[in-house]
Amino acid sequence: MAISRVIGCISSKGGIGKTTSAINLAAALTYFGKNVILVDANFTSPNVGVYLGNPVNQHNLHDVLRGKKEALESVFHHSSGIKFLPGSIALKDTRKIDHHKLTGVVRDLDGHSDFIVLDGAPGLTKEALSVVKALDEVVIVTTPEMPALTDALKTVKVCKELRKDILGVLVTKTNAKNPDVSLKDIEAMLDVPVIGVIPEDRAVKHALVSKQPVVASHPKSASAVQYKKLAADLLNLKYEESIQTPNSSFVNSFLKWMGFKD
Repeated sequence: MAISRVIGCISSKGGIGKTTSAINLAAALTYFGKNVILVDANFTSPNVGVYLGNPVNQHNLHDVLRGKKEALESVFHHSSGIKFLPGSIALKDTRKIDHHKLTGVVRDLDGHSDFIVLDGAPGLTKEALSVVKALDEVVIVTTPEMPALTDALKTVKVCKELRKDILGVLVTKTNAKNPDVSLKDIEAMLDVPVIGVIPEDRAVKHALVSKQPVVASHPKSASAVQYKKLAADLLNLKYEESIQTPNSSFVNSFLKWMGFKD
């Protein structure tokens, strides 16, 4: 049985789109025909199930960590095609969890899919570091703002110390009209290539309301196309798709900034 690629979406700051990115990376890889299992490894504040409309599940990662359930029997199938292992949102379940057992959970899932995508907790706590230790490849998620980039730099250093393969930086919530740090300066600061740029996009909020990845609910939106481009790059595939956008001056500015329009 083939070995799964284990990729984590990691950040040192909350609220930057890490969970959204983990969900949509999994959805985009699924779009290209890959078998993907998404694991919500944010032990204290798991939100993957909430985002996908399954906040309470019969089985979850916390049950697996306690030895009550097997990892594979706790994987759920979402209508979008994503398979995911949710965490428990119950406060009582956050207590007495051995974070180090996550590596064993990943090992149990290994080989049962082409990819295992981990959504970890923000920060550099013991909980967050247990996720880094369980993965092989890392996507650093950040916004193009100096406070987030300062924290991202810490994450990069920790991942390098743990000898993890850093695939690159995913820059989220970009807006061509904002005085954001340039992509060139981000790469220089972090010494890691930018492998994806996700714009501020109302389609992401609409997707959240519909309990779907934006890749599934709004497949031609600017954000969905960028997530699919990221997945295609990870798969070494050529990918081109037109973006269906509203008549918006911001959207036009972003597309020009990204080189989609003259």
